[in-house]
Amino acid sequence: MKYIPNTLSISRIVLALSLLLIRPVLGTVYMIVYIAAGVTDMIDGPLARKLKITSKLGANLDGIADYILVVVALITIIPVLSFNPLLIALIVAGFAVLKISGMIVGYIHYKQLMMMHTYAAKMGAVFAFLFPVVLLFGVDENTAIIFLGGYVYLFLIEEMIINIIMPEPRRDIKGIFQAIQIRRKLKNELSD
Repeated sequence: MKYIPNTLSISRIVLALSLLLIRPVLGTVYMIVYIAAGVTDMIDGPLARKLKITSKLGANLDGIADYILVVVALITIIPVLSFNPLLIALIVAGFAVLKISGMIVGYIHYKQLMMMHTYAAKMGAVFAFLFPVVLLFGVDENTAIIFLGGYVYLFLIEEMIINIIMPEPRRDIKGIFQAIQIRRKLKNELSD
């Protein structure tokens, strides 16, 4: 039982990578595998918490699996759609800069790589997961990518700010407002 959550995260990586081989992209088989990968994301963390077997490895594995699924989905979907190439380049470059900067800040501050599970990050994962689904319903491709890219920028900026203001690493932090409360509480305790 204790290996099931991590096995689900690993299976998400395998399912995501298999999307690189499935044709046609956005076809029935692609969408079934894609949705199966998304379902593993919805149940691995809650299952680990319910079984009281959460771990640093599990949290990192979950974050890595999430990013692999998003990256593979974008790699496979972008070529079959008619996105504005400049728009894609700007979003990908901005994502890379923000993600790498956040990881560097976290490493400098905590001496470890940080992948947080804030509410904003979880919503970003939901938006990214729904991206190919909304395209099937006729949402304009460029509008969808602008919305997704803008939202991802916001949660990556929040993650970087949390890495800067938190005195200790916490992957399970809900968001920036909780980080501010924790920082104030620790500051008040130190001044008493």
